[in-house]
Amino acid sequence: MNDPDSIFRKEPLAAAQSYVDGVQRLPQALYNLDVPTIAAVNGPAVGAGCDLTMMCDMRIASEKAKFGEVFLNLGIIPGDAGSWFLLRRLGHQKAADLTFSGRMVEAEEALELGMVLELVPHEKLMERARERAAVIAAKPPRAVRIAKRLMRNAERMDLPDFLNSAAAYQALMHQTEDHHEAVAAFIEKRKPNFTGR
Repeated sequence: MNDPDSIFRKEPLAAAQSYVDGVQRLPQALYNLDVPTIAAVNGPAVGAGCDLTMMCDMRIASEKAKFGEVFLNLGIIPGDAGSWFLLRRLGHQKAADLTFSGRMVEAEEALELGMVLELVPHEKLMERARERAAVIAAKPPRAVRIAKRLMRNAERMDLPDFLNSAAAYQALMHQTEDHHEAVAAFIEKRKPNFTGR
């Protein structure tokens, strides 16, 4: 941060553009990604690392994980959308506590706060994350993508607009081969074979 060539030493307009062209591309990419994302947190997720985990749809942590929204401790703010994601993951009050205090959160508290979905032994972390990913991957791919899209829409739409969107997407899903396969598999009491069509 003391490097004279760093973003921290640029004049304000150039620094702002550096954020837009640089680190802010990551939250945009993750937000627009239609496939679900799972963060497997195996140690400290501090500052931008904490924000990165909040950008994911789900977070699984080992007992060695810790989180910190520590920007204010350095006299700066989360410039990479950390506040936007943290607020939506935890609600205003909890996000405000973590942002304004800049304190570290150990794994157990992260679970209690809802920062993580599940806490597992360190040596089982990746195995558990892969198990969760496999459950999602076994679902019809198009339906998974549309479900994630609907969840994103729910964050910004009022109920009538959201219901119209859900109705249109549902009508499209009725026409997919995977839907027909799911119904057939249910009736025939067998495991479905989804193809993404």
